[in-house]
Amino acid sequence: MKYVGEYAGANDALALGVFYQTLRVSMIIVVPIAGFIFLASGLLAKSLLGSVSQAGLFRVLAVDVLASGGAMPVAIGVLLGAKRFKEAAAIGTVGTILRQCLIILLILLLRNFIGLVYGWVLSDFSMLAAYGMFAVRVLGRVKSSFSVRKLLNFSWPLGVGNFLGFVYSWFDRAILIVFVPLAALGVYSAALTAYGVLAAITTAFGNVLLPVYSNIGGRGSLEGCRRATRLASRYLSLVMVPLAFGLLATAKPALTLFVGAAYLGGAFPLMIFCLALALSAFSFALSPMLTALAKTREILLITVASTVIALVCAYALLPYLGIVGASVARGVATVGSAGMTVFVLKRMRAMSIDIEMTWKSLAAGTVMAAAVIIIQMIRYSKILLPAYVLLGAIVYLVLLRGLNAIRDHDIELIERYLGARLAFVGRLLGVILITRHSGRCPEAG
Repeated sequence: MKYVGEYAGANDALALGVFYQTLRVSMIIVVPIAGFIFLASGLLAKSLLGSVSQAGLFRVLAVDVLASGGAMPVAIGVLLGAKRFKEAAAIGTVGTILRQCLIILLILLLRNFIGLVYGWVLSDFSMLAAYGMFAVRVLGRVKSSFSVRKLLNFSWPLGVGNFLGFVYSWFDRAILIVFVPLAALGVYSAALTAYGVLAAITTAFGNVLLPVYSNIGGRGSLEGCRRATRLASRYLSLVMVPLAFGLLATAKPALTLFVGAAYLGGAFPLMIFCLALALSAFSFALSPMLTALAKTREILLITVASTVIALVCAYALLPYLGIVGASVARGVATVGSAGMTVFVLKRMRAMSIDIEMTWKSLAAGTVMAAAVIIIQMIRYSKILLPAYVLLGAIVYLVLLRGLNAIRDHDIELIERYLGARLAFVGRLLGVILITRHSGRCPEAG
């Protein structure tokens, strides 16, 4: 994504070289792993599942690894790097629907849960074919060269960081097994799943920002980097802060409605996750800039430091606070990672933050959450969740208007994004949110 975003349009030959070289290196790494899983399927089945009869599952897994772990991420990265977001989203959506249909059909035909696994594999290869065809269509078929050394120097810290990220994403649940019953672990996992919806939105923002940042960073324009991060931090704060505070305020009815009253104990941990996300929302506009500027070693150091912080906090808090301690440890690590990202980019003079929008969105979000929580104290019912959400949205919009947070250029941007047919939505928001005209923002271009 970084190199395709940097070269696509300006040097398509190099972008093409990145595609084929990355695909070659990925498959060189993945094929031996898949081969080992396939050949050792009996041993793995006996060790992990207790029965050699389940070896077929691991052989199917070995085949799927070739697609989902090797070729597909490269093809997706090409489309995202070339800013073909609609195509990538369309293929992903259709592929997900296809997966569910295949799973149902195969389970009914085979009368066995093995149909679930076959459904995964068939849908993965179908999506790989679609992603691959679009990637070739975008960049072409003629091979060109790209430095393997440059590719590996850039990517190895990210590979190590991803492994540590996997450890970070599971450390609290692994440690909780020692200190709490499995039922409490299930409650905590439900809270993490709900939080994962918000985290997925930030990931989507990162996928959009990385190719744009890469194009700017490739030109060596630090001023361009500062303008881009300032604008991105503005809109990430505007969008993510109310979502985070909204889920924080409705954690109790949301968990009760969607997963049941048995998971109500996860409400407070979910609130802690959401608070950490709200406080660090602006940083998700900054993290892709480190990748765009090829500062992957710095990313690795931040990941290592965040993981250490999380582990230390977890070991200190879990024995006394259980799942609440685990959520605090994760929250502290999230905020700490944001702080370290700001520190690194600030030293490089490659970032700027829209401080005004950050504090205004946090202030509006805090009041919104307080209002929704107070209403729940007066009249609580899980069935009233949509009403709580509507109330929170109204309070947030009123406060944005009162704080004069939205400018003319924000509405202009929304109208351009929505297009001519839906431009009336932008104009309506302008009527609701803007109290005075403040001119056009220089960053809006």
